[in-house]
Amino acid sequence: MLKHLNIVWFGLVALATVFVLLNPELLERERLAAFIAEFGAEAFVIYVLICLTRSLLLIPSTPFIFAGALAFPDWPLAVLAASMAGVLSGSLLIYSFPGIGGYDERLKARYPRQINTIRERMQGTSAWWVTLGWSAFPLVPTDLICYVAGLARMPILKMALAVQLGSFPLMAVYVFTGAELGALLLN
Repeated sequence: MLKHLNIVWFGLVALATVFVLLNPELLERERLAAFIAEFGAEAFVIYVLICLTRSLLLIPSTPFIFAGALAFPDWPLAVLAASMAGVLSGSLLIYSFPGIGGYDERLKARYPRQINTIRERMQGTSAWWVTLGWSAFPLVPTDLICYVAGLARMPILKMALAVQLGSFPLMAVYVFTGAELGALLLN
């Protein structure tokens, strides 16, 4: 059963990737904001659900952060909280993924030396700082460091705290910049 679940999940990720590559305008901030706003009174609930589930298809959080800020310029703290919750849920999902599909065992069997090296580094004293720094850097996917942390069995609370602290400053800039732009567009 688990084998089929993995195939379905990889298929959905592949379809989402192809769909987004063929239609990159779907992830434009303004378009996402307009889509969210179409839901009226339930729009913020829909936004929170999107934030919490977008990582299932490995979709980056940045467009959704800006979209939320544009769609809800009067609620920047709520958008920031929803975005942080989305990053936390995504990081926990990606962290857990190697064990779910048994990929950690396959990778250990195929690349034992490399996996041991990763595990040693991610359990060492610098692992927290590497994870925090990686999460703060806007040009690299945070999901990758979460996957590696899960593969290396870095303590989950340590990983989650580093990702949250590393992501916070950049997300705050995105949210408050987007909210200012959203307020200007509405006036």
